[in-house]
Amino acid sequence: MDNIGAQSFRIAIAGMAVGVSTSPAYAYLDPGTGSILLQVLLGGAAGVAIVGKLYWHKFLGLIGAGGDAAKEEQLSGERSGEADDGSRR
Repeated sequence: MDNIGAQSFRIAIAGMAVGVSTSPAYAYLDPGTGSILLQVLLGGAAGVAIVGKLYWHKFLGLIGAGGDAAKEEQLSGERSGEADDGSRR
């Protein structure tokens, strides 16, 4: 246990030495970079929202709380099945 503590202390000291010895980068980020980052964040949020909506409807259908839309889809599927049976005769 003492060996792990000594190793952690050495890593912390080395990290502080690197942090103190670095110089500022003076990097420039133009407005286009911020625009792209914002677009990536908004696109990711939209994707997560759509995936969440799909799985939420599947979850509601699984527990039987789908509402009117799920019942209509089920009824329309049954009706189309009846029409197929009648056309085969």
